[in-house]
Amino acid sequence: MSLQKENIVVRKKSAKNVRLCDIAEEIGVTANTVSKAIRGKGGISEEKRKQILELVKERGYVPNRAAMSLRYGRSKMITIVFDNLINPYYMIMTRMLVDKFKSLDYDVMIVSGLYDCIELKDLGSILGNKVSGIITFVEPSEEAAEALKNEGVHIVLLGRKVFDIDVDSVSTDDFLGGYKVGKYLIEKGCKRIGYLGAPFMVECAQRRLAGFRKSLDENGIAYDDAWFQFMDREDMTEKAEALFQNGVDGVFCFNDIMAANFYKLVQAHNLRVPEDIKIVGYDDVYNEFPMSIKFTSVGSDKKAVVDCAIRLLVSRIEGTVKGPKEHSEFSVYISEGVTA
Repeated sequence: MSLQKENIVVRKKSAKNVRLCDIAEEIGVTANTVSKAIRGKGGISEEKRKQILELVKERGYVPNRAAMSLRYGRSKMITIVFDNLINPYYMIMTRMLVDKFKSLDYDVMIVSGLYDCIELKDLGSILGNKVSGIITFVEPSEEAAEALKNEGVHIVLLGRKVFDIDVDSVSTDDFLGGYKVGKYLIEKGCKRIGYLGAPFMVECAQRRLAGFRKSLDENGIAYDDAWFQFMDREDMTEKAEALFQNGVDGVFCFNDIMAANFYKLVQAHNLRVPEDIKIVGYDDVYNEFPMSIKFTSVGSDKKAVVDCAIRLLVSRIEGTVKGPKEHSEFSVYISEGVTA
């Protein structure tokens, strides 16, 4: 039923006391509809939007972050946590996350620089503005996860899979990814295949390496520990030199940024890619973040991963999903380039 202005019941509230839900109640719509009208979002008719905005102006309602608490005083603020923006994969995924959350009328706060783990001491920077949920690429400690749970803050761990911490997680099948890389390099004729990248303590590196080694073992490809070079944030030159000295003809790099840096060192060593050394990266960032060349890489459906993580987090926040934590895993594929 179309409501005219004269049908609206006027409440005697001062402008500073007018709330989003008051506007919604007077018009007979949900608070979310009022929020959409104020923010210029879709999903409502222009007639209804005009009616809402007229009442907002008449009542002197001023939106603010506190007013975005659409249910039970909970804010619509999400924090995204990652270690750094050097890796284009984080830039791509963060952009997709922010765009999707904005379309759902959530605000987003970004926290970076937490490299190894979210500790209790880090929660001050994460919990600003009455955060309702967190999507993190960095694993929280058990103590931090428990503290967030006690605060009523929901967490989704993205890109990693853990079972000893009470958090939801969404990841890709890193074991399968590593397995596919090994098989791919073998099919390309490589005999001395190595690895360059994140240390074994990194959970997703463990799974990628386990799949990688299984593929080599199944195909009778011998390998030496010296062909597996682990690095964290130190310079890659020494690690790459060890691979050159051991005569590797195929290298699996932990991610595409490492593959790009290794590629430069291969060229500086007067070796040809892929003729002398074949390189396979991980994350397949080229299509969303063009690099100088298209690296052969392990890819996944990034949009599906992001949508799953957001759907799970929002469902937890709104209370539509309860019970045991969920662990979703997406398949991967080899995206062929010119480096292998």
